[in-house]
Amino acid sequence: MTAARPQARPRLLVNARFRDPLAPATLRGADLPDAMAVEGGRIVAVGRAAELAPFADRGFLRADLGGATVVPGLIDCHSHLLLTGIMDLGMDVSMARTLDEVLAMAADAARDASPDEVVYGFRFEELDLAERRMPTRAELDRAAPDRAVLLMHATCHRCVMNSRALKLLAVPRGLPGADAEDSRPGGHLTGVVRDPGILTWVFPAMLRGLERGHLDAAAQSASWSALRRGITTVHSMEGGELTPGCSAVLLDNASRLPLRVVCWNQSMDLTEVERLSLPRVGGCICADGELDARTAALFEPYSDDPDNDGALLYTQWEMNDFVLSAHSRGLQVAVHCESERAIDQVLRAIERAQRLEPRADCRHRIEHFELPTWDQIDRMARAGVVASMQPAFVESYFGDDRMAHLASLFGPHRMRRLHPYRTILDAGVRVCGGSDSPVTGYDPLRGMACAVAHPFAEQSVTMAEALRMFTTEAAFSTFEEADKGRLAPGMLADLAVLGGDPLDTWNAGGTREDVASIPVLGAWVGGRPVDPEP
Repeated sequence: MTAARPQARPRLLVNARFRDPLAPATLRGADLPDAMAVEGGRIVAVGRAAELAPFADRGFLRADLGGATVVPGLIDCHSHLLLTGIMDLGMDVSMARTLDEVLAMAADAARDASPDEVVYGFRFEELDLAERRMPTRAELDRAAPDRAVLLMHATCHRCVMNSRALKLLAVPRGLPGADAEDSRPGGHLTGVVRDPGILTWVFPAMLRGLERGHLDAAAQSASWSALRRGITTVHSMEGGELTPGCSAVLLDNASRLPLRVVCWNQSMDLTEVERLSLPRVGGCICADGELDARTAALFEPYSDDPDNDGALLYTQWEMNDFVLSAHSRGLQVAVHCESERAIDQVLRAIERAQRLEPRADCRHRIEHFELPTWDQIDRMARAGVVASMQPAFVESYFGDDRMAHLASLFGPHRMRRLHPYRTILDAGVRVCGGSDSPVTGYDPLRGMACAVAHPFAEQSVTMAEALRMFTTEAAFSTFEEADKGRLAPGMLADLAVLGGDPLDTWNAGGTREDVASIPVLGAWVGGRPVDPEP
């Protein structure tokens, strides 16, 4: 959704290097255009300063960008804006390095909480702790005996809570995904809830406890976080089981936000999509769960859990019916599929829909697409399905202490198929980039760097390809390529102003961290510079 915005004064931007993603990648910074004219919120000319000098005579306000590199406003193709803001406004436990530190943070927050309030801790990752495990319900009970505490995992696909939180959120025994202390139906709960129960019960319960004003503040907070990273458009997955009712909240806030939003309503309720007047449906409609939680659907069991091959959350008949119904109404469809069995289910549904009701240029999307088979990649290309991926996951998965963990999950051969960007691009699949914020933070430069510096060298992409994931390909993925993703006349004057050129930095021998740490000096939306602070 592009909100109506006041017209900015015509401007002539000078003393910068304008890097269009479709320009030859061999162009070095000094060879790039150094001036741009902007009027009516759109780019009217790009070229050399001498060529564009007459615009100053026409009253264009001159803006000196101090030698910065300018790229199109970056686009995050998979994010949960309101959930990101909720977590930004909540307790962040990501900096903890021991269980004692986590429990101390929970205890401190509990002392300030009311008896009927749940203390939420967000962005918890047990692999960052010395103990490399989640706290138990009993440990949380001791830390906060009289208050409800829930720690949400960084993936948002599992959580752990104490006894009072289980009671306050009325988590039923036997809830699918709720771990029990024994295998008996309805056994005593451990406090850990995974997919699907975290989606069907925990998140709805959390959202019911938040006031509308808190959600509005969350939308603003997350928008400014994105802008500070050069993002001028966010594709936000809202509504559905994860954030019920939040699509309407986002759309109501859109005109007041400092950036542009594209709303995906992640529900199979097509009547609701029509009521919201959206041309698309989906997002985190979860065909499966999450790799590290061992709930993503595999063809063969997890290497360290021979009785578990994950789970599909819908039958093939249910997925076929949903995709065909949406496809036949002309909607663009996106479904969460982390791994191969879920990818296969959704691809079958898309292929079937196209056979029954052929449509040109649908641009249906599979979100995440993290562990495909080689054959599935070729099928994606033939079906014209877009892969909406999160390159920053590469850093999370393949970090210094994570490779052995990955091998334990998937074995040495299967793990080579994780995030296979080079193979996907070479097959002709369009790839757009996102963060899945709050799973990883808004940071497209880091995402680009991770795609280029893939730990499996044969799956690395070029920096030019990585830039296109967050610009031209991102715009293409929602039919916005006529307005966004390039620095060319007629395009929206949405710009990211950088303290360095990602292509030049990488080509000069820079590291992944050198690219990821390029400063974002500012952002422009509709030809207007946006102050990085609200």
